[in-house]
Amino acid sequence: MKYYFPIHLDGGNRGCEAIAKGSAILMNETVDHLIGYCRNVDLDKQLGLDSYLTLIPYHIESYFIDRCVAAINKLFHTNKTLEWRWLYFYRSFLRMITKDDVMISTGGDMLCYGNNQVIYTNNWLHKRGVKTVLWGCSMGEENQTQEKLQTLFNFSLIYVRDSLTYDYFKRLGLKNLCLLPDPAFILPAESCSIPNCFSHDEVIGLNISNFVMGGMTLDSRFGQEVLGLVDYILRETKYHILLIPHVTWNIGNVNQDDRQMARIIHLHFGESERIHILDMDNLNYCQIRYVISKCKMFIGARTHAVISAYSTCVPAIALGYSVKSRGIAKDLGLDERLVVNCKNCSEGSLLRSFLYLKENEEAIREHLEDTIPAYQQKTYQIREYIGKL
Repeated sequence: MKYYFPIHLDGGNRGCEAIAKGSAILMNETVDHLIGYCRNVDLDKQLGLDSYLTLIPYHIESYFIDRCVAAINKLFHTNKTLEWRWLYFYRSFLRMITKDDVMISTGGDMLCYGNNQVIYTNNWLHKRGVKTVLWGCSMGEENQTQEKLQTLFNFSLIYVRDSLTYDYFKRLGLKNLCLLPDPAFILPAESCSIPNCFSHDEVIGLNISNFVMGGMTLDSRFGQEVLGLVDYILRETKYHILLIPHVTWNIGNVNQDDRQMARIIHLHFGESERIHILDMDNLNYCQIRYVISKCKMFIGARTHAVISAYSTCVPAIALGYSVKSRGIAKDLGLDERLVVNCKNCSEGSLLRSFLYLKENEEAIREHLEDTIPAYQQKTYQIREYIGKL
C-alpha cells in the first residue's frame, strides 16, 4: 500500500512543508511509500522534504492545460469548467493511484475557500473505489457549498484538527470522523543561527500576510490595526520586532509572498533599528520554528507559524480569518482574546489583545507548558484510524 499526497503543492508555503513532514512521521512509512505531487522539486529538496516523501514533479502539460482552462473558466465560470481544470491538472498523478493505495488530501484549510481541487480529486478517486482521507482539515458553516457537502461524504476518513469543525461536521451527519491535532504539532524545532536582534533586548515575533491585510497594503482597516500595534511597541516598550515571513508563493496570479508584506511594514517605519526581517529563504519550517521559539511573544497570520509558537510554548496571538484559528486556540484552552478576527475587528482590538498577552504572558506560557505535551501526543492516534482503512 502506498499513500499519495496530490495537494502537497510545495514548501514555498512552509505550512505545506510542515504538514508533509509531520504526516510522514505519523504514517511511519518508508519514503517510497509516501508520494507527493510537487510543483517545485528543487525547493522541496533544499528544505529536506525528499527525506520524507518521494517527490513527483508537476507535468509541464498540466501547467499549459491549467492556464487554458482557467481562461475559459473566467469567461463561463461553471462547476464543470472548474472540474475540467483540476482534473486535467492532476490526472497524470491520480492515474498512479490504485485501489490498493490511499489518497491523503492535505492543505488544512482548503475547504475554507471556494470549490477547488480537494473536491474534484476526491470525487474522481471515489468513483474508482480508491480510499481517500481528508487530512488535518478545518472548515466552517460559512464555507459550505453543495459540492463540498457531497465530497465530504465521499471521503473514507476525515481527520479534523479542531473541535469547532468537528462539531459542525457531526451536525451534518458525517460519521467517518476523528478529531486530532494538526500534524505539524509533532515536529521538533531545529537549531540554526538566529538574527542579531536577539542579542539586544527581548523580541516580539510578527508574521503578517496579505490575506489578513486585505492585499499588499497598509491602508486597509486591519492594516491600520497592525500599524497601531507596531507603533505602540516602538513607543511604549523596549522590545525589538522581528518580522517572520512564512510563505513565499508568487506564482502566476497567486501572490502570497509574506516577504513583500514585511518589507512594506519595515519601510513604513523608516527602517527603524528595532524592526528586523528574518531572512528565511534558506530556512526550513523546523528552523523557522526554532527562531519563533526564541521570541518572547508571537503574533501570527499563518496558522502553521502560530502552531510553531504554541508548540514551543511561546505566548501567541492568532490573526484569524476562518474557523481554524478559533478552533485550535479553543482546543488548547486559550482565552478568546488571543484570537483576533482580522476580517471583522473593532478599532483597537489588536492592541487590546496584545496588552492582554503582555500582562498575562507568564500564565499563558505556563498553561502551554502544561497542555502541549499531552496535546502533541494525541496526534499519533491517527495511526489507529489509518490502520482500520
